[in-house]
Amino acid sequence: MYKLDTILLIDDDFTTNYLHKKIISKSEIDSAVEVANNGKEGIDKLVALNETIQDKNALVLLFLDLNMPIMDGWHFLEVFEEIKSTLNYKINLFIVSSSINPDDEERAKNNLHVLDYFPKPLTVDRLNKLKANYI
Repeated sequence: MYKLDTILLIDDDFTTNYLHKKIISKSEIDSAVEVANNGKEGIDKLVALNETIQDKNALVLLFLDLNMPIMDGWHFLEVFEEIKSTLNYKINLFIVSSSINPDDEERAKNNLHVLDYFPKPLTVDRLNKLKANYI
């Protein structure tokens, strides 16, 4: 059984991150929330968490946007594939996007590391269902 350690929001939109932090605080999920403003920052945060999380049973819940500057969600997934085996903890990764392109959803759901795809914004109900199914 894994124990939730951290929630990582990777999204370049300040308002969305603020809203998601508020929604998380109203859900049944009690965890530290970290924010990265693009995929590169997200990778850096995952590597930094490797220094602080030493429990192999620790879980990081990751919510990834697709459309961001510097490193988008697709590039993040490519780099994540390269570093995943070096991480000391488990990651449950979900795409949270405002994309209305059905190809994005299909591509995300076909990615080995993506557990599910959700439209923005997250909701308390969705988070509580995630807790029941993935934490």
